[in-house]
Amino acid sequence: MAENYRQVKARLRTLEVEAERLRQKELRNVLADMRQKIREYGIAPEQLFGPDLSDLVRYRHPETGQTWNGIGRPPNWIRGKDRGPFHVD
Repeated sequence: MAENYRQVKARLRTLEVEAERLRQKELRNVLADMRQKIREYGIAPEQLFGPDLSDLVRYRHPETGQTWNGIGRPPNWIRGKDRGPFHVD
């Protein structure tokens, strides 16, 4: 017998609930494994996720100390100027 729309939607909801239950069950094991490997190898957050670009300073204004990471629109204090003198080594 062919299913109607309501029956299919109800079955879909049931499957979504079951899929989430299984995801949560597997997620516990995945996270436990990841935590164990992070401890075992001494992995730092920067190694895992890369540098936080908001904390990366490439340019600094010598008088005000304002900084810019070189991403996005340049601030007024460096816009249109030679960036060399402002570069942080």
